[in-house]
Amino acid sequence: MASPLMPQLELGPYEEAVGDRLERLAAEDFVARLWERDAGLWTQDPQGQETIANALGWLDVVEKMTAARGELAGFAGEVADAGFRHVVYMGMGGSSLCPLVFERSFSAGEGALPLTVLDTTDPRTVLDIEARVPLEETIFFVASKSGTTAEPLAFGEYLYQRVRELKGDYAGGNMAVVTDPGSRLVETAEERDYRRVFLNFPDIGGRFSALSWFGLVPASLYGVDLDELLSRAVAMTEACRSPESANPGVVLGAVMGELARQGRDKVTLIVPQQIGTLGAWLEQLMAESTGK
Repeated sequence: MASPLMPQLELGPYEEAVGDRLERLAAEDFVARLWERDAGLWTQDPQGQETIANALGWLDVVEKMTAARGELAGFAGEVADAGFRHVVYMGMGGSSLCPLVFERSFSAGEGALPLTVLDTTDPRTVLDIEARVPLEETIFFVASKSGTTAEPLAFGEYLYQRVRELKGDYAGGNMAVVTDPGSRLVETAEERDYRRVFLNFPDIGGRFSALSWFGLVPASLYGVDLDELLSRAVAMTEACRSPESANPGVVLGAVMGELARQGRDKVTLIVPQQIGTLGAWLEQLMAESTGK
């Protein structure tokens, strides 16, 4: 039975090509092999397969983060109890675009903290945030999977020093980190006694990290309804376990792939103004993924 989450398609002259592709994927048992994390779907090179096998954590991240729902709520309560009045989340690209969508698409939840996402090196923007937020009562997040991304490291260093001018050795209490285990940021956070280090799953690439700690920590502090968000993500995850021709993820991939093979290689997103930032996130997601 077709999934209720399946897109409605009007493919015109490309319908046959997409249908053929879905049949070939079904013959290859694509969906079952994907969920078994069979890297042979992408390459037969052993080194390439090892790399891919260690980058498929997004397949079960919803299950992991649903289990972490209590930890997210507990941290949000801790931040509120500590008297913070604002959240500044600093990252670039995949680590910040999903939080930016939350910031610009929703209002802060009742009793939650305002959220500002800093993902540009424009000095005027940095200085505007510094002047606008209450530095002593703001919690600053440095978000970088590798812990070596130059931009968020620079943001974090600058704002840490500004807070340190006000709070001295207690400035670390205003800082937090989202990164991978073993990254340089972990060491910095320990040295400066940062309030919290959230260790993300190392088998999730930055641009696939929306439903991991990178996306859900700022969402939780901002008051996004995580129960609803995760329940919808669970529904889509289950739909994407369906057979190939009834699988919304596989069908979308087949459409994009087959049309690109025939020269229709541009994607246009028409969305309501309220969620217009979604386009910027998906642009980066698709462009970086296909570019790499």
